[in-house]
Amino acid sequence: MSKEALKAVVVDDEPLARDELGFLLGQLDVEVVGEAANAKQALELVDEAQPHVTFVDLRMPGPDGIALAEALRARQPQMCVVVVSAHDDGALRAYEAEVLDYLLKPVRLERLKATLERVRGKLEPGASGDEPLDRLAVRRKGGYVVVDIEDVIYFQVRDELVWAITADDAYALDLTLATVERRVPKGDFFRSHRACLVRLSKIKTLEPSGTGTYELVLDHPETPRVPLARERVRHLRALIPFAG
Repeated sequence: MSKEALKAVVVDDEPLARDELGFLLGQLDVEVVGEAANAKQALELVDEAQPHVTFVDLRMPGPDGIALAEALRARQPQMCVVVVSAHDDGALRAYEAEVLDYLLKPVRLERLKATLERVRGKLEPGASGDEPLDRLAVRRKGGYVVVDIEDVIYFQVRDELVWAITADDAYALDLTLATVERRVPKGDFFRSHRACLVRLSKIKTLEPSGTGTYELVLDHPETPRVPLARERVRHLRALIPFAG
């Protein structure tokens, strides 16, 4: 990716803090395509602006920066999220949410420059170093069972574990859902919800479950239903057009 191509969104409830970070980003040839003062504004803005990276303040009214980072990562796994804070006590939670970096205020230009180099590296094709997953060796009764990814109908987070669900079994994985999403074959799976990753070809029906929300009924012997988050409906429409 060229060094002039990065687009960023800045989220902070303090206008002065947004201005300061925006100024620094401009010094580094990053285009700030939008600013938001809270999580609700940020989610709407990011869906529209499609930035490469979003900088989120840790402490804001309403959902904090960690909750926002998790929501952003669920909606746009390919986007980088950086938490910015005047305090260092949120760093562990931030990295558990799989943010790219954690910057302390006042943000220094050289430190920000290093973060942007990490963003660019992350966006380079093949730069993640994650090899595509074809098979998984899953621990089972003192040994390991080999599971072919092509047999997995969906992945779901349950009780803080990621489960791979096939037609006849379920396997607990020692991986995060974000890691699985990065490594499964591109175009085969769809992130329907922050806790669900489903094989597109196994979606049988979409059934309304509330205002603007749906459940996906999957092609599986037990016809499981998984949630389709409201903000993911538009993305699914692009993959499976609603013709009726």
